[in-house]
Amino acid sequence: MLNDYSNILILFLIVGIGFILGKIKCFNENSNSAMTKLLLNITLPITLILSITTDFSKKEFLTLIPAIILPFSTILLLMLISFIVAIIMKIPRGEHGLFIGLCSMSSTVFFGIPITMAVYGSHQLPYALMTYIAQTIIYWTLGIYLLKNDNNTEKFNVIDTIKNIFTPPLIAFIIGVFLLLTHIKIPSLLTSFFDYLNGMTSPLAMLIIGVIIYLTGLKTLKITIPIIVIIIFRFIVTPLVVLLLGHLLNMPIMMIKVTILVCSLPIPNTTVILANKYKADITLATQALTFSILTYLLYIPVILYFIHTI
Repeated sequence: MLNDYSNILILFLIVGIGFILGKIKCFNENSNSAMTKLLLNITLPITLILSITTDFSKKEFLTLIPAIILPFSTILLLMLISFIVAIIMKIPRGEHGLFIGLCSMSSTVFFGIPITMAVYGSHQLPYALMTYIAQTIIYWTLGIYLLKNDNNTEKFNVIDTIKNIFTPPLIAFIIGVFLLLTHIKIPSLLTSFFDYLNGMTSPLAMLIIGVIIYLTGLKTLKITIPIIVIIIFRFIVTPLVVLLLGHLLNMPIMMIKVTILVCSLPIPNTTVILANKYKADITLATQALTFSILTYLLYIPVILYFIHTI
């Protein structure tokens, strides 16, 4: 566990570098946007293809696929519980969709992949990818529908939804699976090239998060009841729900551990972007993002102890 914490601490030192670079104006919104595109369109897809084709056998992967029901059921149950809590708390009707998304969705890309690799190495990355796939599908269908429905800003568009689901990382996942199932080997020269790009994924993701924290602004943060509830959902309710469903569904223990690790993360930074686009409460989204990241720094030893004692 101490070694796991050390690996994650290194990642957060890179977050600190990103914050400092933002503060001294080396990075701004434009450069952060460029780094995000590099991560999502190039380095992360390469990482996923390498992980699937080199760390798993065909038999292992086929055995893993049914386990995707765990993150699917976890996210849907969290959405249901948070909807009930929103009613009990009398959260305004126009903020239900945003509140549900903040309580049930985690940063599977920017945090999930680097954290999983730091704790378990690339061999367990396909377990994390199950959560990524489940959340991507739910996020860009039911999640967006609820967010749009808050203010009736736009009608649900099937074409746009399909485009949003089939992101470069998901396409890379499909390519990796195809190569694995057909036993097509990536040429050694290309593999070496991919290894260099793969090494950029975790540091790049952490730098982006550091800049996001700076751009969000720490001085404007204010703790409110909804923020506290969102933090409780992210870091207390979520792991308990995963553990309960994991045992009820008789999931492999490693699937339960990695799903807990990936689901119990800060909220996705894309939620802030979408909140602004669909005229939701941008202040709540921004503060929830920053508070969830800062709280996660203190939460890491707790979740590591929890998954290592299961």
